[in-house]
Amino acid sequence: MSDSSETPQKKLKMDHKVFNDPIHGTVELHPLLIKIIDTPQFQRLRNIKQLGGVYFVYPGASHNRFEHSIGVAHLAGQLVEALRTRQPELDIDDRDVLCVKIAGLCHDLGHGPFSHLYDNMFIPKVPYPPGPLGDKMAKWKHEEASVEMLDHLGKSNNLELGAYGLCLPEDMDFIKEMIDGPKDPNGRMKDPNAVQWPYNGRPKEKSFLYEIVANKSNGIDVDKFDYFARDCYHLGMKNNFDHLRFIQFARVIKVEKDGLNHICSRDKEVGNLYDMFYTRNCLHRRAYQHRVNKIIEYMIAEAFVKADELIKIKGSGGKEFTLSTAIDDMEAYTKLTDHVFEQILELDEAKVPNSSSVEQDEAKKLAEAKEILKRIISRDHYRFLGETKPRQVPTREKIRGLKEELDQARQDVCPEDHNCDPILNPCSKDTAKACQNLYDAISQTLNNFQESGKPTEERKRRWKEELAAAVPEGGDGGVTLTSEDFVVLVTTFDYGMNHKDPINNVYFYSKINPDTAFNITKDQKSKLLPECFSEQLIGVYSKKKKTDGPTVEAARKHFIKWCKDKDLPKPQYGEIAAP
Repeated sequence: MSDSSETPQKKLKMDHKVFNDPIHGTVELHPLLIKIIDTPQFQRLRNIKQLGGVYFVYPGASHNRFEHSIGVAHLAGQLVEALRTRQPELDIDDRDVLCVKIAGLCHDLGHGPFSHLYDNMFIPKVPYPPGPLGDKMAKWKHEEASVEMLDHLGKSNNLELGAYGLCLPEDMDFIKEMIDGPKDPNGRMKDPNAVQWPYNGRPKEKSFLYEIVANKSNGIDVDKFDYFARDCYHLGMKNNFDHLRFIQFARVIKVEKDGLNHICSRDKEVGNLYDMFYTRNCLHRRAYQHRVNKIIEYMIAEAFVKADELIKIKGSGGKEFTLSTAIDDMEAYTKLTDHVFEQILELDEAKVPNSSSVEQDEAKKLAEAKEILKRIISRDHYRFLGETKPRQVPTREKIRGLKEELDQARQDVCPEDHNCDPILNPCSKDTAKACQNLYDAISQTLNNFQESGKPTEERKRRWKEELAAAVPEGGDGGVTLTSEDFVVLVTTFDYGMNHKDPINNVYFYSKINPDTAFNITKDQKSKLLPECFSEQLIGVYSKKKKTDGPTVEAARKHFIKWCKDKDLPKPQYGEIAAP
């Protein structure tokens, strides 16, 4: 048979390419994925560090969003193909597989310079212009930009998805929903847990496909599988989680609670999943939220804010955009990478007009931005003064859990006419009465319980004023400190779902009943697992240079006095304590 008589799909299969990846070994990618990779919009990811400022702390953390995205596409294909092979009744077809791979490949297209620094630390700090752009910036996140960049990539490169067997617009809707969740016609986010099925790309019978790339219900997805393995490799740390074992035991089961098909794991794998979240916690403590990385990223964001209006990026129609407003034009955003760091350093202050007061202010901001970045590359970052913990208050969920435990203990009292084993059932009548009293007390106060939230910028501003005013006993050696001399950074560590145990949202199956999904209850879990799944640390830094030793030491004494005044634990000065 001649080549001309072959179907387009058979021809395309000859175009698969093979990559050698240090994490996953041999990676074979579909030709459509190669077409996407070979575009300026995707190649841009070569110049965006996966871990932002962590490279300034860990010399090995030089990997980029480019290789991570390829890794996620590979793992997405592995998981969906494993499900199709083991459960043909799921009716997973070639279109489903290809869409899942594309979503994995393109999920990070929208990341800005230094990855999460751009959307979490820079965009929230710039002044928002009035109108639609300001509204967009106020709620912007990189997943939204990933969807916009995918559209821009397709149009600017004349990508014909239909030639690869995809059906439009259904499959494109599906890909976008896997990246950024379900949206209404006005672009507003739908509730993924709504009673009525909120997605357009696939019917509810294929709900499990939405859990592969970005799992909104419990955070167990191939995005994490790749970055855990890849980040640990480049940071020189051990990864305790085995993602291949998870894929091996993954099974789709219909859950009675919501009537949807969910990806479930074997009950014996609960320990492996806790290892995954433990690895996440370790990575945050030792790398992502490392005390030096935190302040370096703060300084980069501070410099970006000052230089925002001076960075001019040409977008569609020749229109110019700034470092922050480039999110509104994907042609301009494509040109925005980590290189903006060097671009600011190379800006010539002499060429900035300074005839008006506004221009003089811009020239001053540029000089300040360059000075901040110069301090980073000369390792003269803001000095760490120490960290302390807010007093730990039980969450509403924790108190409710205690209430349930007390109620269960009250019910488990050994009857008087039974000879109960004191080891297996140690609950006496006196214990049951005490549990009842505590249960009643909690029930009366639970509705009025107020949880503490994350501190606002206004509260942190007040803390800086209090730090400056907290003159230690014996004075501060004649040093005068102001609130602008301090930086307060609040770090939250958790297992990915704030104060909640993410395993509560995971469904399992047993060897005996492989088609029945269930949650593992608290009394079935190991007692050695964490009781608390979230904590905060308050880190304080001095903006003074490392050569200004007396002022830095005075600032540290102010911090100690502030902690004492606030009845906070004595500050620690070393690395963040390992869990």
